[in-house]
Amino acid sequence: MDPSRGQREADPRSNDYDPSVFSRGLDKLVPGAVARRVVTIDVSIDRETYAPGEDISMTIAIDNRLPIPVEVPIAGRRVWGWAIDGLTEATDERVYEPEGGRTLALRAGETRRYEHTWNGRIRREGARTTYDTLSRGTHELSVFLETDPKKTATVEFSIR
Repeated sequence: MDPSRGQREADPRSNDYDPSVFSRGLDKLVPGAVARRVVTIDVSIDRETYAPGEDISMTIAIDNRLPIPVEVPIAGRRVWGWAIDGLTEATDERVYEPEGGRTLALRAGETRRYEHTWNGRIRREGARTTYDTLSRGTHELSVFLETDPKKTATVEFSIR
């Protein structure tokens, strides 16, 4: 499975029980405003201190806290994303993204996890593309779910 596509956690109650069979169509009954409130996003990293230019492994978790499926309205151009010190995907490159108007469908109680490894370098566009390492000190990794308002989670890490 492509790790950037996410991974759904197994139902801990049974290998045979599939709650989606019993709750199909219920996601349409949950208003978008409620779906936005009950879905959470979180981020964790493999450790707190890194050398300049060292890979940072992150885990992003999007969780439906309801016992029924939801469809979360996405207001932005992407469903979710990450940033280092406010720089989306650690680049200042302009990237084409399709218009919003999508939804994120989550099954009852589902937690979707995404594993991503960032190479520790900031991509800078200009006359020539460069890849800069972060300066020593404390930095912030943030993740977001493109709802309105945007849902975010952050974690700090240090470059030694």
